[in-house]
Amino acid sequence: MARAGRPVGRAVATLVLLCVLVCLHVPAIRTDSLYSATIMLLTGGGAVLHGWTAARARGRARRVWATTTIALACWGYAEVSVGLPAVATGTAPERSLIANVLNLSAMVFAVIGMLSIPGAPRDRFARLKMLLDGVVAATALAGVVWMLILEPLIRVKGSSPAFMDLAYPVGATGILAVGVVLLAGQPIRQWSAMTLITTGVTVLTIGLLVEIGGEITGDGWIRPWALDAYVVAAVLLAVSALAPLPEDTERAWQAAGGGLLPYVPVGVLYLTASGYMLTGRALEPPVMWAMMIMTAGVLVRQFLALQSNARLTADLAAQRAKLVFEATHDALTALPNRAMLQRALAALPGATRAGDRPPPDGPPTLLMIDLDGFKSVNDTLGHAAGDQLLVVIAERIRSAIEPLGDVALPVRLGGDEFAVLLHSGGAPVAVELAQDLVLGIGTPMSLDGHPATVGASIGIAAHGRSERMLHDADVALYEAKARGKGHYRLFDERLSAAVAARQSLEADLGGALGGGQLSLVYQPLVDLMAEEAPRCEALLRWDHPTRGRLTPDEFLTAAQHVGLLPALDRWVLGTAIAQVAAWRQTDPEFVVSVNASAAYLASGTLPRDVRRAMEQHGLPGSALIVEVTEGSLIVNLEAAAGLLRELRELGVRVALDDFGVGYSSLNYLRQLPVDVVKLDRSFTSELGTGPDAVILVDGVLDLAYRLGLETVAEGVETAEQASQLRDLGCRYGQGFYFGAPAPPVEHPPRIEKTAVHPANPGGVTPGAAGPAGRRPEAAR
Repeated sequence: MARAGRPVGRAVATLVLLCVLVCLHVPAIRTDSLYSATIMLLTGGGAVLHGWTAARARGRARRVWATTTIALACWGYAEVSVGLPAVATGTAPERSLIANVLNLSAMVFAVIGMLSIPGAPRDRFARLKMLLDGVVAATALAGVVWMLILEPLIRVKGSSPAFMDLAYPVGATGILAVGVVLLAGQPIRQWSAMTLITTGVTVLTIGLLVEIGGEITGDGWIRPWALDAYVVAAVLLAVSALAPLPEDTERAWQAAGGGLLPYVPVGVLYLTASGYMLTGRALEPPVMWAMMIMTAGVLVRQFLALQSNARLTADLAAQRAKLVFEATHDALTALPNRAMLQRALAALPGATRAGDRPPPDGPPTLLMIDLDGFKSVNDTLGHAAGDQLLVVIAERIRSAIEPLGDVALPVRLGGDEFAVLLHSGGAPVAVELAQDLVLGIGTPMSLDGHPATVGASIGIAAHGRSERMLHDADVALYEAKARGKGHYRLFDERLSAAVAARQSLEADLGGALGGGQLSLVYQPLVDLMAEEAPRCEALLRWDHPTRGRLTPDEFLTAAQHVGLLPALDRWVLGTAIAQVAAWRQTDPEFVVSVNASAAYLASGTLPRDVRRAMEQHGLPGSALIVEVTEGSLIVNLEAAAGLLRELRELGVRVALDDFGVGYSSLNYLRQLPVDVVKLDRSFTSELGTGPDAVILVDGVLDLAYRLGLETVAEGVETAEQASQLRDLGCRYGQGFYFGAPAPPVEHPPRIEKTAVHPANPGGVTPGAAGPAGRRPEAAR
């Protein structure tokens, strides 16, 4: 209800004010009495309101309102001294010296309050502009006041008018100039104490100058307009205490409305001077000096405005350049982004169509680069390390293309994908660059003290057809990744069909897990000494509805590409443990071995999944062996070691698969908690080809023996290989000689061929010590 009454109260107050302003122009009304009563009420009430506001305020606000309280109190006391007699008699007496001093004091305190609200501009140019605006307004108003008031006043009063005769117009001129400048630096339409006080003081000075002009000319109709100005000024000053003071961030003076308000006095000066000269009078020296100073101020002000505009234009150009850079470059690596690459492809000069003769310096070429192993780094070391790795890779790409100069454009496409556009050079230059990139990117690095290594797969489109380069380079990249890490591939039309088939395979993988298309086959691991099979390895097969039975080599790359490896490994783990639980009903010591991919290790859930499966089937950890390969460990050795230790705490043994094919295999034996090493089939296949192969296998087995590790030889396909491995002291063998992988049956896998006789009963090499003497564990 109170809020609803405010608009009504304001409307009534505005209507009363308008009635008073109109009545001051009616001759029949006692003008002096009405004006005196109104102005005493407004100034006295305003002083009380401002004093009450000052008492409630703090800091700068209290100083502002205390100053305006003094101003209104001085003005109100001066008005009372002449207002009471005017109300009583109907005629206002002449103001006394004290009343005049109080009136001038009121103006001074009002200006102090007005100036204490805004803050000076923070910018040096803006401060200088404010000063020049003040000079222009003051000199223009001085010229106008001289022609309209001071010169006529001197002519009427004589060459030495009284001090008070000059004090009012001179003071009003200065105050009016200050008011104009302050109004030019604040939003006029905003309801604020600064706007109301400044406007009130400005209106007051205009009214004072109008009244003085009326007294000089003797025109009685001018005085009521001056009285109207006083009443309006008193209202504005009084109600300013109800408006909010601007906050610190809003206090700074800044030119509003295009900065035209200070130039209004300039126009008034020229109009007044024109009318002055049309009457046949010459402009006097004070006016000429005012015009010259004003003109100089305007010229300097415009010069500063031009400089400010030039600076603003430069800032805008720099900002635009920054925005363009951000729109066309990657924020992390500062490399050009995909949008920049597409723009460069569209602008390629001489892009060729199929069948066109290539340019003499070779067609444009696009290399698309994908990082191998980036996700593992990101998952194990964190996103900050992943970002750091991307920055390092970007620098390595820059270094690799530096010899090519402006011919090469490096690009980050997003995520862990990069590209290089070669404007010329063709396939030879692109292949050489791809080789450099594979080597450079694959160099080990340190990320916040953690060693990490990623590889690079690269697809190359070197035909120069810009509209197909992105697609064809991506097809070649897909084929390169299918070959494994660290490969590059040039696009040719034959790739399209192969890639389409692989993409179809990826699409089908989604339904394989839930559609019952996956199965396990089991291959025995034979104890070469006891000629029995106490273990087997679980191997995954996919019974594809149209392609038949697929081995892992045919679909694991596709599964890795679509992120299904962890899910596949988890299914293999659960299925294999359930099967070994059934077999241990009749063979309590039987053990199953399963493979864990790099993606499964990186997921961090392997120990938890093993524990849950073992608890579900009531199996001890010794019933399971988890096989890992070098490729699954190389990204983060420390994290992998931690996971393997958790497995060993569960009683699960860990086997290092494909041992001997990687450059860091020996380092893994030293740093990882490994129980078993599986010799890669490449060692086994060499047996029987010469004495060097025997010496190499013998050395690996001797190393494993000294480290206390069990040994398994993969790829055993002949009786001779089986015999030689037994004679060399290898404990276990696995391969088609003993049995092909087969679906599970009621009993564990059995040995198809049991004859494992020594090829050389006295030892492998004549004169050498027998294996039983060197590796007694082989006879256990």
